[in-house]
Amino acid sequence: MKKDKKILEENFSKDILTGFKKINIGEINNIYVTSNLNQISKIRISKQRKLDILLGNLKKTLKKNYTIFSPTSNLDLFNKKYIFDLKKTPSFNMGPLAEYIRTQKNSVRSMHPFWSVSGFGKNAGYLKKVSRHAYGYGSPWSKMLDLDFQQLNLGIHPSKAVTLIHHIETIYGVPYRFNKQFKCSVLKGNKIKKEKFYVSVFFRNQNIKKRFKLNEHFFLKLKKNKKLKYFKTKHGLEMWSFKMRDFFEIAINYFNENIFNYLEFEPDLNFQKNL
Repeated sequence: MKKDKKILEENFSKDILTGFKKINIGEINNIYVTSNLNQISKIRISKQRKLDILLGNLKKTLKKNYTIFSPTSNLDLFNKKYIFDLKKTPSFNMGPLAEYIRTQKNSVRSMHPFWSVSGFGKNAGYLKKVSRHAYGYGSPWSKMLDLDFQQLNLGIHPSKAVTLIHHIETIYGVPYRFNKQFKCSVLKGNKIKKEKFYVSVFFRNQNIKKRFKLNEHFFLKLKKNKKLKYFKTKHGLEMWSFKMRDFFEIAINYFNENIFNYLEFEPDLNFQKNL
């Protein structure tokens, strides 16, 4: 029985390693990982061992002096009374791999109660000095673009998990969003402090609708330009990878052509006359 388990784990590990190589992960230093592991939930390997194998093979595949980041957001905390603890507050709906990365030894987490990023490795220290805005200049997204990060999506198509688009909306200054201030309780050392943080949000009650197909048009262009890598392992786990800078450049061109391209239709913004 133990032998069968070991063989299953070895085959799974080889499968994952092959996938990472097929999508060129071995050619980069810095990576941002977002995932949904439902596709491998029925494999008879413990959850912990799957996480060990995934992260272990990712470390093995990347170049030396690598950096691994992952989303650890808490969008469930909007307008709630709570104390945000940088070290202990778990992320919300970001998946077990993101939490595993957050809790790694020497992992660093950016200070933002709603949209934090965690990671470890050579460039993890950049997360210690970020802006108070979830997106925009000085945010983790800005840092990752500067460091030429690659994004890796496991088990979820990147069109459904690319927070970078909101960074782009923020720096582009789209007219259907505004920067909202939140006063949050955060734990610093042994003291609880009220501090201000910012997020770019939609204007409420203005019939502003995201595209039904979200970010698919960006990724169709990435694929056409052969800048989106894809592989499906024998165990059924789908993998995608792309350079964040490539996505950024393509998205900016779409916004240049139509500033409302992220929306299902152009909203009526006449209400802004009274602001």
